[in-house]
Amino acid sequence: MKQATFAEAIGLSAREAGDIERGRAFPKPENLEPIAKALNVPLKELFDFEKTRYIPPPPPLPTTEARRVVKKLK
Repeated sequence: MKQATFAEAIGLSAREAGDIERGRAFPKPENLEPIAKALNVPLKELFDFEKTRYIPPPPPLPTTEARRVVKKLK
């Protein structure tokens, strides 16, 4: 979902929605239900911090072996 679409669905500006997404601001309590509805999740899901479902794992770091191969090709 694009940020502008999400912002419109929850009744905020794209900037306000972006600030919430990046953790620079917190949503007001009255915006929590529209956020859950826009994301198609139960409201309780927004507070389940033990799940990593919405936080993808970081990409693997390149190994030194891969760097050696790149240096040899140059």
